[in-house]
Amino acid sequence: MNGARLAPCVLLAALVGCKAGEGDAAPRMIAHDSWCPDGFEQSTAEACFALPAGETKDAPILLYLHGMFKDHEAKEEWAAVHAATKRGFAVVIPRGKRGACAWKADVKDFFCWPQEPEDTAEMKATVAEWDKVLWQVDALLDPGKHRRYVLAFSNGGFFAEHLATHGLFDAQAWAIVNGGALVPPGTKTKATPMLLVAAEDDKDQAPRMKELHDTLTKVGWPHAYCPRPGPHGLTPEDVDQSLRFFRRDATDAKAAPSCK
Repeated sequence: MNGARLAPCVLLAALVGCKAGEGDAAPRMIAHDSWCPDGFEQSTAEACFALPAGETKDAPILLYLHGMFKDHEAKEEWAAVHAATKRGFAVVIPRGKRGACAWKADVKDFFCWPQEPEDTAEMKATVAEWDKVLWQVDALLDPGKHRRYVLAFSNGGFFAEHLATHGLFDAQAWAIVNGGALVPPGTKTKATPMLLVAAEDDKDQAPRMKELHDTLTKVGWPHAYCPRPGPHGLTPEDVDQSLRFFRRDATDAKAAPSCK
């Protein structure tokens, strides 16, 4: 963090719970039961972030929506996403809700994202919880235009696709890895570019991704459908492909989505 930035606890006291106790030399952060991955800082109880190294003027912000996980069992996922900071992206990881995977007994205690498309209030409330951390990261970056991109995997991919195709979150482009659609796209939503990365050996999700591709094609939604060999999982190559997709959008927003 360069010297031009204010100390985050001073700058964002009202948002992230900073307080100065009597005799304290400086404000301090209220402790949370931190679940944040290595290399990330805690913002709110349910969100973590990591800033890019070096110059951050015009650094894009990458919002990552994870697959379902229990406790701290997503280390490989976190490491792959954290690598985006080396490519100049600020990374924000909000956490889903424990118990949202109630459809199967063996995952009922996992952290998941809302999957009931008719419950718009729950989806909007979940998105609203991201405002604090996104405001915080924007404030900590050097002044500039910080475009927002969403990378989402598996359970998070279903949620992200619904947000994108129903206008529930504002982002410049989206990358969905091994997810799918909850319902068909909304008819009055602005179509933002989308990258679909589908693992060909994923028997459960590969058909859902192909179905999503076919549906987006029918409605004329700008997207690139990119099957790859291998099983279900978020790989470093998936992240790298998504970041290239976002960088192309930042350079030329009118360019057709591509897998390259």
